[in-house]
Amino acid sequence: MGKLVRLELFNFKSYKGHHVLLFGDAYFTSIIGPNGSGKSNSMDAISFVLGMKSSHLRSTNLKDLVYRGRVLRTSKVNGDGSATAPEQNGNADEAQDGSDVEDSQTQGDRGDPRSAWVMAVYEDDAGEEQQWKRSITSGGVSEYRINNKIVTAQQYNEALEAENILIKARNFLVFQGDVEAIASQSPKDLTRLIEQISGSLEYKAEYE
Repeated sequence: MGKLVRLELFNFKSYKGHHVLLFGDAYFTSIIGPNGSGKSNSMDAISFVLGMKSSHLRSTNLKDLVYRGRVLRTSKVNGDGSATAPEQNGNADEAQDGSDVEDSQTQGDRGDPRSAWVMAVYEDDAGEEQQWKRSITSGGVSEYRINNKIVTAQQYNEALEAENILIKARNFLVFQGDVEAIASQSPKDLTRLIEQISGSLEYKAEYE
């Protein structure tokens, strides 16, 4: 069984700039914390990089997943999502005291990032690392990469399925409330869920 080693995020939802989340050697990880600490957005990032649609990420379209908030007036956001800070003419401390920070609502789209990405570093059964990266381009569409090679969405999903990561079954995450929802399902719905997770639903006719 493989495991998620780390997650890298850039301008994804509430994660401004580049962030790295480490998962250590565990094969099962729980994300806990107080309200507003970013648990849901971390789960959304994992779901996003593993191919889930934006409708399952509490967003209507992909552009809604790009960070929106406070930005540095002195920072330039490039078309590829990277940020470039111009040379400072004055004291360096002046750029850090908060005087150059203003709300993006007063700046309009000029200061807002236009692209974002999430990369999952995954270790397979053989102990080899794979890098799966999904980006939101400035045009608001997805771009997929495996080990820094651009692939189609179908190739991306097939690579995930080869590691038994099934997007339709969502067998890689357990969200808050999922346990209660499963416990309250009817026998037929519970059977269907097990068939989805196992993959047998693709080969089985509708049962009575």
